[in-house]
Amino acid sequence: MDLSRKIFAIVLVYGIFLALLVIFLNKVIAFDESLFFAIFSLSNPYLEVFFNIITYIGSSIFWILLIVLFWFKNKKKLSIHLLFAFILDAISLIIFKWVFLRPRPFKTFQLGFDIFDISPSFPSGHSQQVFSGMFILSHYYKKYEALFYVLAILVSLSRIFLGLHYPLDVLIGSINGIIVGMIALKIPTKKFL
Repeated sequence: MDLSRKIFAIVLVYGIFLALLVIFLNKVIAFDESLFFAIFSLSNPYLEVFFNIITYIGSSIFWILLIVLFWFKNKKKLSIHLLFAFILDAISLIIFKWVFLRPRPFKTFQLGFDIFDISPSFPSGHSQQVFSGMFILSHYYKKYEALFYVLAILVSLSRIFLGLHYPLDVLIGSINGIIVGMIALKIPTKKFL
């Protein structure tokens, strides 16, 4: 099955999944909140330090620096694909976040800390960016595919452990990221080289 058909099939299944989420929204949110507390309660000072460091792999600054680095390392095609993904991520995140307007867990449950973050919680931008980027990097560096996905999962988990996102935010962000990565790899780069 070629990549276009895979993308179509994934988007179709994903659309059905989102429709089911909306239909059962109250039950999903209740389960999501209880799962958040189950994961968040596992936090300890060592995990906090680890996740505070690893969470930056999902940040916009990290991916912009990586795009620039690959460009100057003469990996321009990879750099362009990452840039396309970054732009698609930004556009889709703006739409999702400001349509759903889900408050972040630390604000909803008054978890005893306040972080300056004005954006809504759903979906996780860090999860989306790290999965789209790691999907593209896996395409170019198949040898390190497992490492890339382990890092993506750790970044996504960090968002829950740090009280910044619910598990559903991370799940949807991760799926969005994989879809964005697939789409970005389909965009021809010849015009930009």
